[in-house]
Amino acid sequence: MGVLRTTVVIERALIHVAGPARSGKTAFIEAMLTASDGLVIAARCVRDDTLRQFRETAPASHPELRRYREAGAIGAALLTFPGDADLSDSFFTTDLMMGYSKAVVLEGDSPLRFVDLRVFVAPPPAEGQQLFVRCTHRRESDARESTAALEQLLREPDGIVDVLGVIGGARLAELGREHPELLEKMRTRLGGIAQARRAPLPDERWTIADSYAGIEHAQLVVVDIRQDCQRQAAEQLVADIVRLRKDNDLRADILGPRGSRIPITAVAANLIDPDDPARKKALARVRRAIRSASS
Repeated sequence: MGVLRTTVVIERALIHVAGPARSGKTAFIEAMLTASDGLVIAARCVRDDTLRQFRETAPASHPELRRYREAGAIGAALLTFPGDADLSDSFFTTDLMMGYSKAVVLEGDSPLRFVDLRVFVAPPPAEGQQLFVRCTHRRESDARESTAALEQLLREPDGIVDVLGVIGGARLAELGREHPELLEKMRTRLGGIAQARRAPLPDERWTIADSYAGIEHAQLVVVDIRQDCQRQAAEQLVADIVRLRKDNDLRADILGPRGSRIPITAVAANLIDPDDPARKKALARVRRAIRSASS
């Protein structure tokens, strides 16, 4: 007789915290854990394409895991995994996820395609650094079908004569037949034009600077201010993030024609100051996500 196994689904918020190295991700998670009711588990996630399967460890000496525990996480683990795969099953069957919690916070890379809240912790831009940059892409010619038709016509024995007939009528076509050397020159020239039209054309668009890659998909952006002299640059970055969802050209180029218009919650905060108003605003956004997922 088989053993009946049941799976208990725990409703809890999944929160992914991303950002460049040393941007303040762990400091944000510490603030989140300190402000929570203690029912949060945390994982440091690292993508490693040399691996063949999902791996879970919990080394006591790992610096981020130690900080999670000291800040109040009821569970912590290091998750490493290969990319380009749906790892939901592997993630939800880890030892970390077997325990009860109201929220799970993932720092670094994410093994999940969907989470309840995407957070991006960013450093203030250095002097001369911009969030939005112009980039030259390559796009296919809109005249692909007409180019293919022209190439097909040029491959036919009398194709170039037919082209002359369309351009200048029967008299020009007859003139072409009388001067085959001119036909060959024209065939060569039209062939070059067709080849050039088939090649991708330059297309300059707005994109996100590499140092902030991924910030466009966040629902909450926290610019970590560590010195007062960084505030002006941080507030300009916040203004640019807000503009991303309002400026039609930026939204179309970066998010695509169907890009969301829902504003990003963006703040410039001192993450180590419990009384910082922007820090409180960011943590309030996290609490709303937790309440929404568990309701």
